Amino acid sequence: MLKTLHMNILIAIGFSENYKKLINETVGLLRNALGSVWLLHVAEPDPDFVGYAIDPPVMRDQVAERFHLEHVRLQEMAGALRNQGLDAKALLIQGETGKTIVEQAEKLSADMIVVGSSQHGALYHFILGNTINGVLHESARPVLVMPVTSYLGSNHPQNYLS
Repeated sequence: MLKTLHMNILIAIGFSENYKKLINETVGLLRNALGSVWLLHVAEPDPDFVGYAIDPPVMRDQVAERFHLEHVRLQEMAGALRNQGLDAKALLIQGETGKTIVEQAEKLSADMIVVGSSQHGALYHFILGNTINGVLHESARPVLVMPVTSYLGSNHPQNYLS
């Protein structure tokens, strides 16, 4: 008899143009093995530059508004997955991206971390590629790097997110 696998997956998402494709493809690929799904968005830490401390009300209001909108988007995505019968939760945490992803995977006892990789230029990969490399090198957990391109979704046509 085959044992049913129930993996707890942490999907680290940014709000790039392809984040829904990353979630849809991951859920489609792992649907029969999913236990819980955590959608994690890591918000950037408070900036360390002159001016942020001088005029904090204006800056903090802008940051708070952005965090609120990101939180709402995450909750909507988790709700859409729950409507599909999945145990999905949304997490918005402020911090250093790669380090926070690894820390949350440990804290949540995730069986796997999923990150997306887009086809962008050298500058993009210099900045964000370091996040993926950091997660790959720092995590003791398996990491699935999903290519996020325009052809995603062809193998798993169901749209889990509207």
